[in-house]
Amino acid sequence: FIVMASARRSCRNNPDVFCYICGEYTLSGDRKNITGFVKRAYMAYFKVKLGDQDKSWAPHTVCKTCVEYLRRWTKGAKNFTEVWIPMVWREPFYHATDCYFCAINTTGINRKNRQSLQYPDLPSARRPVAHCEDNPVQAFTQLPDSDDEATITDERGDTEEFEYEAQDGPQTFSQCELNDLVRDLSLSKISSELLAS
Repeated sequence: FIVMASARRSCRNNPDVFCYICGEYTLSGDRKNITGFVKRAYMAYFKVKLGDQDKSWAPHTVCKTCVEYLRRWTKGAKNFTEVWIPMVWREPFYHATDCYFCAINTTGINRKNRQSLQYPDLPSARRPVAHCEDNPVQAFTQLPDSDDEATITDERGDTEEFEYEAQDGPQTFSQCELNDLVRDLSLSKISSELLAS
């Protein structure tokens, strides 16, 4: 029996039952389409374009909680219960061990027990990171004019310029920055300890 290499892999769960922003399983009544507002607010808040919507390995929906969070942020609300850096989605390298949607068993999950779900942190799906004192929530200024805008502008309307300045001596990381670097590089515990030393 030969399996054709071109056959589409089937995941345990449909990617669209997970939120693109927080990565959590979303019940049908709490699931929202990604609208122009969501794309623009995502870009304003996270300073990156909401992408991967043409990919089968990324969710194409968001949860009501994340939409409400972004809406309140654009209205200037100050008190948030959850603040984070969003999920980072990448194409799975090896489907059998690196598929976020197959790693989570949602059978029998309902509104009462969905908090019991355990979410993996995989190279293809990096879990959200909470803000810390070194990386606070930025104040809302304005939404980009369109969801296709590729650059972020500051209050004056100038495009941000990033310049590299050479500095003498070693650069130290805050714990928050170190956690982000370890997550972005997908380092093991041993490798992350070596990096931090």
